[in-house]
Amino acid sequence: MQIILIKEAEEFSNIKSAWEVLCDELSDNVTAYSSFEWYNAWWHHYSAGELPLIITLWDAGKLVGIAPLMLRRATVHGLPVTAVCFMENNQSPHNDFIVVPAVREFFLREVMRVLFEQTGKARWDVAFFNKLPITSANHEVLLKVLADDGRKWRQQQVLDSRYLIPSGSWPEFLASRTSRTRKTLRNIQNSMQKAGSVSVRNIRTWEEFQQVREEVYSVAKQSWTEMHGDSIASRANKGFFDDLSLSVARKGWLSLWTLQLNGKMIAIEYHLRAYGKEHAMRGHYLPEFASLSPGTFLEMQILKNTFEEMDRVQKYDLGNFYDYKRKWTDHSEPHMAVSVFNNQLYSRFIALNETVTVPLLSRIIPQKFWSNILFKTCGINTNRLNIKQH
Repeated sequence: MQIILIKEAEEFSNIKSAWEVLCDELSDNVTAYSSFEWYNAWWHHYSAGELPLIITLWDAGKLVGIAPLMLRRATVHGLPVTAVCFMENNQSPHNDFIVVPAVREFFLREVMRVLFEQTGKARWDVAFFNKLPITSANHEVLLKVLADDGRKWRQQQVLDSRYLIPSGSWPEFLASRTSRTRKTLRNIQNSMQKAGSVSVRNIRTWEEFQQVREEVYSVAKQSWTEMHGDSIASRANKGFFDDLSLSVARKGWLSLWTLQLNGKMIAIEYHLRAYGKEHAMRGHYLPEFASLSPGTFLEMQILKNTFEEMDRVQKYDLGNFYDYKRKWTDHSEPHMAVSVFNNQLYSRFIALNETVTVPLLSRIIPQKFWSNILFKTCGINTNRLNIKQH
C-alpha cells in the first residue's frame, strides 16, 4: 500500500475519478459531503489561499482511503496557530474520513504518522477534526489510534444533527408525533390553503435550476439569514451554491424545493440527495409571510413526499439541532470536535491552555460574567465545560 500526499490545488482534480469510484463503493457509509463534487466546489470558493494536505491511500493502484485535510492559519482562544483540519467551514454539516473498512485502522494510523513525521513537526500546532459524527466507525478507531500512540488530544461535542429514518406511511408518521404538533401542523396547513393557491416544486436538474435561480436568490436575499450575511445568496456563498448546483445536478443529486403562493415564490429549501440520503442544507422564506409559517409548511410537504415516494431515501438529515426540529423527530446524531496537539513546545502550551486553563476558568467564573467583553477576549465560554482529556 502507498500513501500519496496532495499538497497542490492543481493536483486535486487528478484523483476525481478514483474519488468517485471510492464513494460509490462506500455508498452506505458516505454522504454528499464526502464527494469530490462537494470538496471541489468548497475549495474553489472558501479555501482563501490555504494549503491542501489531502492524504490518500492506494492499494495496487486503487484509491482506498482519503483524509480531506488542509493547512490553515487559525486562533485558539486568541493564540495564533497553524492548524491541520478538514476542508470545511460553517457550510459543512458533517466531516469524515473516506476509507474502505478493511483498511480503516491502518489508514488512520498512517494519517497520524504522516502528520507527525512526514509533514514536519514545525509545520502545524494543532489538528482539528471537526464535526465528526460519533456514529462514524472512523471516530471510534481514531480515538483508539490516538490512545495507542500516546498522543495529547481532547474532544467535545459541537453539534447535534437531527435525522429520521422514513418507515411506514405518512399518516403513521404523523400519528407518532405529539397531539400538540399535529394540531399545529393542521393549523398551518389550513392557514396556508386559505391564503390562496399553493404549489410545491422539486427542482432536480440544472436547466430547472437556471429557470428559478434569480427568484430563489431573491427569497434568500430577503430572509433573516441575509441580515447575518449567510444566506445562499450572500456574496460569500452565491458562487459556491451556483457551482455546487451545477456539479450535483449532473450527478442527479440536486433537490431544491420551492413553495409558491398565488404564483409567488415565498420559501425555498436547498437539499442534496445522494447515496440514499437526503440532506436539508439551507432554508429561506420571505419575512412578509412569516405569519403563515411557510418554512414549516414546506418542510411538511417535503417530508410527506419522502414517505409517499416509491424510491424513498434511507435517511433524512434535518441538519443542525434546533428546538423547532423536535416536532419532526426524536433522533439526533452528536458530532464531535477532536483536537490533536503536536509535540513541540508551543503545541504543548496550547494543549495545557485548552485542557486545563480554559475549562478551569469556565467553571470558577460566574455565568453572569461570561458575556463580558474581557472574558470573551480571554476565550472563556460555556462550550468548554464538557471536555474529555487525555
